[in-house]
Amino acid sequence: MTLAQRIEEILKDELKPESIKTVIEMAEFLKFKENQKKWCEINESEHEYITDDERAYLEKVKATGVFVNQEQLLKELGINQDEV
Repeated sequence: MTLAQRIEEILKDELKPESIKTVIEMAEFLKFKENQKKWCEINESEHEYITDDERAYLEKVKATGVFVNQEQLLKELGINQDEV
């Protein structure tokens, strides 16, 4: 189930245009927390499984960050960009 589907399921008929910005912010926060948790797990066990090359790649990925693509989320929710 995608993040957009989970949000739709939770909010059902309460997804109004004025709530869209809040939903996007919540989605970004949830994605951040999910990534943060995964990075904590990786950091705890990386010395056992990760080579130096892999560690360098992970540092690069961490530095760039991965966040919710707002345009894609709006598209999945069936909301036009101009409604935001």
